[in-house]
Amino acid sequence: MSHSNTIFRAPIPLVYLCLIMGSVGGIAQSSSPIIGTLIDPVALRGVEDVHLEGNFAFLPCREGKRLTVCSIENPAHPRVISSFTHAELGPAAGFAISGDMVYLTSQSNNKLLIIDAANKSDLKLVGSVRVGPSGKGILYKVAHRAGYCYVAHLTEKKLYVVDVREPSQPSVVGSVVVTTGNDGPFNVLLHDDLALVGTIFGRHNRLAVIDVKTPPEPRLITQATGPEIGHASGEIVGDLFFAVNWDKNAFLVFDLANAALPRLAAKLIDKRLGKPNRCVVSGDRAYLPMVEGDGVALVDISDPLTPRFLTSFQHPVLDKTYGVALRGNLLFLGAREGASLVILDRRKLEK
Repeated sequence: MSHSNTIFRAPIPLVYLCLIMGSVGGIAQSSSPIIGTLIDPVALRGVEDVHLEGNFAFLPCREGKRLTVCSIENPAHPRVISSFTHAELGPAAGFAISGDMVYLTSQSNNKLLIIDAANKSDLKLVGSVRVGPSGKGILYKVAHRAGYCYVAHLTEKKLYVVDVREPSQPSVVGSVVVTTGNDGPFNVLLHDDLALVGTIFGRHNRLAVIDVKTPPEPRLITQATGPEIGHASGEIVGDLFFAVNWDKNAFLVFDLANAALPRLAAKLIDKRLGKPNRCVVSGDRAYLPMVEGDGVALVDISDPLTPRFLTSFQHPVLDKTYGVALRGNLLFLGAREGASLVILDRRKLEK
């Protein structure tokens, strides 16, 4: 199959350059938490998420209809290695990786693409499959485990299971209805033999629990509902699921001691969270990219049952922050409107 890989090097606007370099009026701002920034209005157009693998960051781009790979070997100088585009790839919404294989959802044409990423400078399309009965509808996130992909189909209101054990011949092998309401599946997170699926865009959204012990036979077990529940993008630590719901300015803590019956144990509703749409956790801190705040919000989770807003960091280069990843003391943020990858020293966010 054909593929397209191009490295783009776009000029950085002067006003951003001054801010990125940490200088205002020629005075060095050494207190800035920003240690590295990459702006590219083509290769990073519409960044959806940030995923780290070794010395590389994978950035699926929704508006850019591409998957861009950046080197983060030197965090102070991230750089584009390649940017994958293809006629079968529309807005890139969901990403998963296993070994050298990348699984990418194409939002507008219902395709799941399987991409060989062994050579980060030359990604190659290996296979693809349409998910759902027609070319209409919207795909969102995807999760992968043991040769199967689990794909959220917003329009069909289903979680689809795709067998990708033979990458060149993927096939849809199962599906289950997640909701019969006016909401639809968005996020998928695997936990033990379960898939936790958060829904969006409904009057009443939910966190659905799907039994995927037998992948071709997914089965809806239960649903957690409530005024603040939905979206459910986040991270599991031990028996706790830390998640966000951007629509409600909500940070949520679910108790997964019995994962088949998740219980909302705590919540923080605060406009200062800036419509958070992702969440990563380290120790007693949660970091939430702010869609409307152009930056990142910090939440104190030292007492998980009483989460507390701490502070936020905002910057013009982080226009409509979407993606987030964490490694050690470094926080990697992807800005959808800023077309940027920004690397922060998170230790400086509270100083």
